[in-house]
Amino acid sequence: MENPQLNSDITFQRSRIVLSSQVQYDLEQVVEEGMARPRLLGAGRFAKVFAAHQLIAGQPSRRVAFKVLHDNAGYQDERLFSQEVTLNREFTGNRAPGITPLLDVLLLGPLVLCGCGTLYHPTCPNGCGVPVERIDLKGRLYPVLRCNACDYELSAEFVPERGGELTGRRTKPCCSREMDPYANTGSVINFALREVMIMEVLESNLAEYAACIDYGERGALPAAWLDPGLELLGLLHPRKRQRALAQRVSLLAKVNLMVQIGETVAWLHERMQVVHKDLAPDNIMVHQRPAGTLADDVSGVDDVAALLDHAANQSTEIRVIDFGLADKEKLTRSWYEDADTNIAATKLPYLSPEARYRRQSIGTGLEFDHAQRRFRIPAGLAQSPASIRVGDIIADKHDRVHAHDLTIARIEDGHAYFEGNAPKHLPRHLEIVRPLGEAHDVYALGATFHYILTGRHDQVEALGNFAGAIQDQPCGLEIRAVCRRDNYANRRNSIREPFFRDEMMLVILRAMVRGLPGSFVIDRTERGAGPARMFLAELKLIQQELIAEVFAARSYARELRSRQIKAAPAMVLLALVACYALIPGKCESTEVLQSTIVAPQVAADSE
Repeated sequence: MENPQLNSDITFQRSRIVLSSQVQYDLEQVVEEGMARPRLLGAGRFAKVFAAHQLIAGQPSRRVAFKVLHDNAGYQDERLFSQEVTLNREFTGNRAPGITPLLDVLLLGPLVLCGCGTLYHPTCPNGCGVPVERIDLKGRLYPVLRCNACDYELSAEFVPERGGELTGRRTKPCCSREMDPYANTGSVINFALREVMIMEVLESNLAEYAACIDYGERGALPAAWLDPGLELLGLLHPRKRQRALAQRVSLLAKVNLMVQIGETVAWLHERMQVVHKDLAPDNIMVHQRPAGTLADDVSGVDDVAALLDHAANQSTEIRVIDFGLADKEKLTRSWYEDADTNIAATKLPYLSPEARYRRQSIGTGLEFDHAQRRFRIPAGLAQSPASIRVGDIIADKHDRVHAHDLTIARIEDGHAYFEGNAPKHLPRHLEIVRPLGEAHDVYALGATFHYILTGRHDQVEALGNFAGAIQDQPCGLEIRAVCRRDNYANRRNSIREPFFRDEMMLVILRAMVRGLPGSFVIDRTERGAGPARMFLAELKLIQQELIAEVFAARSYARELRSRQIKAAPAMVLLALVACYALIPGKCESTEVLQSTIVAPQVAADSE
C-alpha cells in the first residue's frame, strides 16, 4: 500500500486549520472540567463527526461536519471510507436528492487538540522533537505512526490503550512545561494521514424529528367507538374535530418524510445502481427541523388556519448518510467482514432475513464435481427458506483472502453451478455468504416507515417477527387476510395516529414480506429499482388521500350539515353502518370505512 502524500500547505493557527489564504476551517470546542475538547456531533462504527466552521474569503462563515475515521481504524475501514468518499463525490456531481452534498475532501495528517485549545501535529513522545509520520508495514492490518529519529512506533490498533502518548507535553508546541495545567491533556482528532470529509452539518436525526411532530400520550386522540361515524356526518364536537385535524397534519408530516426517503432510495437504485445496505433511523438525518410541536390545545378557526398553513408549508428535508458499506452495481463482501454489524439494538429491527443470517455455516459436507463445476445442494438446505440462491457465495470462514470463494451462477436439478476455484480438499468450515441487494434496502424502508409511525424500535422488531410469521405461513397481503393473523391488531394499533392504519400496514408488509401476491420483492436476489418504485407509488397514494382529507377540513363539515335536512334517512343509515363496523371481531377498520364512504373510487383502485 502506497503512502498518501500530505498537502504541505496545511498549517494550524490555534484551533484553525489553514489550507490557504482563502480557505480555513475552525473546529468548534467545548470546555469540560476546564479543558477544551472538540465538539463531537456523532460517531458510528467506522468514523466520528466533529463540528467546524468553513471560512472562505469573501463569504459568510458556514457550519460544517468534519468526518474522520476512528483513531483505531484499520486498512479495511480505510477502504470502506475511501469508497464512501468516491460515492459521495458522484452523488454531489449528480445533485442527488436526499443526500448530503460533499463540500470538500482533505488529506489530513496526525492532529491533536491540546486542552488549552491549540491544534498541533504531534512530535515524538520520546522527546526527539521530530513529527511522527504514518508508515504502512507489510503484513500489518493497521497503519503505524513512527518517529524517524528513534525507534518509537504506535499502531492504530493500540490507540485505545496508548493514545495518551500523543497528548503528552513532549509532543506539543504549547503547554510543554511540567507546570503547565494542560501539559498532558488533549484529544486526538485524526490519528494518521487519512482522508477527511467536509459535509453539510446535520444534528437532528429521525428519532428527534419524530418527537418534534408527535403528540405522544398527552395529546393522543383515542377514537371513541362513535367518533368516526359522527365525524363522517359532521356532528363531531368541534374540539375533537380540531384534534382529529391536528393528528392528520402530524401524520401527513410523517408520510411526507417517508416519501422523501423512498424517493432517495429509488433514485439510488435506479440512477446510480447503488445499494445502501445500512438503512436505519440513525443513518437518516433531518435538515431544517420544524420550529416546534403542534399545539396540544387546539380550538377555533385561527387554530385550523394555523394547522392548514403548517400542512401546506412543510419544508423539512431528509438526508440519507453513511455510505461506507454501500455497493455500486456489483455486490461485494464489505458488509460481512464486520462481525458486530447486527449487535446494536437500534440496528437489529431493520435487518432483512438475509442480513440477519448473512453468514450461515454448512453443517454437512459438500461433494464438489470439479469437472461440471457444481455440487449437490444438501437436502437440509434445499428445504430451508434460507436456502442457497443464485449470487450466494460458498466460502471457507478461515480464508481471509477469499482465494476459494465460489459464486453460485445457476441452480438446476438440485445442483448448484458455481464460478471460482473450488478447493481440492474440502475445508471443514464452509459457510454460505448471502449478498445484500436492493431487496434488503426495501425491507429496511418498510421497517423505517413503521418506526416513523410508532417512534419505537421494539415495535419495529415485533413487526419483523409478524412479517416473518406471514413468510413462514403465507396468506394474502390484503386487509381481510392479514387482519385475521395473530398480533396484527397489536402491530396496527401501535401506530399513533388513528388514520389510514390498515393502508399503511399493507405498504409496510408488502415491503418486508417476499414472494407473495402483492409483495414488492419476488425474491431476495431481485435486482433493480422496481421494488422501491412500487413502495413509493403506494405510499404516494396514501399521501394524496391524506392531503385531500386535511384540506377538506373547513368545507367538509359545513357541506354535510347542509345536507342533513335533505338526507336525514341516509345519515341514519351511515351512522348504523359506522357502528356496525366497530363491533368487536369485525375486520373493517374505521379508516377503511371512512375511505370507502368519502372516496370510493380511490378505495376501489387500491383493491
